[in-house]
Amino acid sequence: MEKDSVRLDKFLWAARFYKTRALAQQMIDSGRVKVDGDRVKPARAIRPGVHISLRQGRTRRLIEVIGVSDKRGSAPQAQLLYREISPPEEIGLFDDE
Repeated sequence: MEKDSVRLDKFLWAARFYKTRALAQQMIDSGRVKVDGDRVKPARAIRPGVHISLRQGRTRRLIEVIGVSDKRGSAPQAQLLYREISPPEEIGLFDDE
């Protein structure tokens, strides 16, 4: 049975943005990950269609969720879960830090 939502921390880990769920939780708690422009908690349910803005080191990324999974697969499988939106600054979901 295919899931229709998954926790944000599990999604970020499964989509290979962060190596561990603990690191994903830390980034969410620090405010470096936002869902549709809002600070959220790691347990936030993520569904296709939402926009996630995040930082990986100095890199800003904005993605649109197109699929969800709570299992970590290969990099090609992970890339099927989201669509990159570029450049993120044009969307306005990042605050100047």
